[in-house]
Amino acid sequence: MIDDRRGYSGRRTFFGRLLLIFSLFLVAVSGWRLLRTSWLAPSDGWVAGGGADALLLGAAGLAVGLLGLWLLRSALTAGRLTPATFLTPDEEKRVLEAIASFEARTSGEIRVHLEDRVSGDLLEQARKTFEEIGMTGTARRNGVLIFVAVASRRFAVLGDEGIDSRVEEGFWDACVERIGKRFAEGRFAEGLVEGITIAGQALAEHFPVQDDDVNELPDGISRGTHGD
Repeated sequence: MIDDRRGYSGRRTFFGRLLLIFSLFLVAVSGWRLLRTSWLAPSDGWVAGGGADALLLGAAGLAVGLLGLWLLRSALTAGRLTPATFLTPDEEKRVLEAIASFEARTSGEIRVHLEDRVSGDLLEQARKTFEEIGMTGTARRNGVLIFVAVASRRFAVLGDEGIDSRVEEGFWDACVERIGKRFAEGRFAEGLVEGITIAGQALAEHFPVQDDDVNELPDGISRGTHGD
């Protein structure tokens, strides 16, 4: 079995999100300072009968602070990819159509698996998933898996020993390069389709469809929730 791995940046740039988060943090702090100045700090105006203005000012500070905290929380979680949100329904349809188009030309099997996150060894988890979803059970050992840990923004491409023994050196690197380029642009469906195309062409060349060929594995995108 051969495999490779790559990280990708995703739809949002790191520095853009960092700037947004810092700005919202300043909003929250400003609101808290306004609240502290108007309500919590001693004030002659409060004693002298200016309480209504201080009350309104304090309420505004509280509102701004809470809004800043809410926006800060939203910014921290915005853009977090999950197996459910990685592809839109239309994008998933395109990926499945790409798989079906090549599996009609080859006895090989192509699968896509979307995991939530992998904090440990990416390839170890990818290999485990490869076996769990039956990729090693094909008659000619010609399965290919694109494994994506979407929240971790990492992926791996694994090919079973049958197809690995047929492709030329550098084949998997080229596949990973194409997928990684699209992923870095936030074009996840395009990346998967290009990876499927590269793998599918190799499978069709070395393992053309046979008269007695059957679909050995499900074609749907599998999803998991591993977090370790």
